[in-house]
Amino acid sequence: MKRLIKINCALLLGILFSCKVEHASPPNEAVKNISGSWTITDATRNGTDLTSGFNFSQFRIVFSDSTYTIDSLVPFVVSHNGKWAFNDPQYPFSIIFTQTDSPSVSTPFLFPVVNGVRNIVLTFSPGCPSNTYQYTLQKAN
Repeated sequence: MKRLIKINCALLLGILFSCKVEHASPPNEAVKNISGSWTITDATRNGTDLTSGFNFSQFRIVFSDSTYTIDSLVPFVVSHNGKWAFNDPQYPFSIIFTQTDSPSVSTPFLFPVVNGVRNIVLTFSPGCPSNTYQYTLQKAN
């Protein structure tokens, strides 16, 4: 009986030490490239659709390297040109806008693909915290 226990223990130890443990590394997430000119395709305020009732066609925000420019003013996260950055370059959950001579403003950032088209979705409250806007942006052609 003792001999059988010793053999089983030896087999068990042999199996344990012969197993190769591999640690899977997480897949690399692609860096989010938002460079280019973006327009507002959908807008809501407090859940109410604003898209058809307001002319957003002149609005453009152009992202390049670490700067942005706004071509037309509408209620937006910021009102002047400046710099932008992600809270995390590989896994961004927010985008940070910094106007010249102003404090930084952070807003949630989503980067979904809808019907084969890349979108940026920003949710923010400019000025009055009881008004929440959500803009869906698409790259301009």
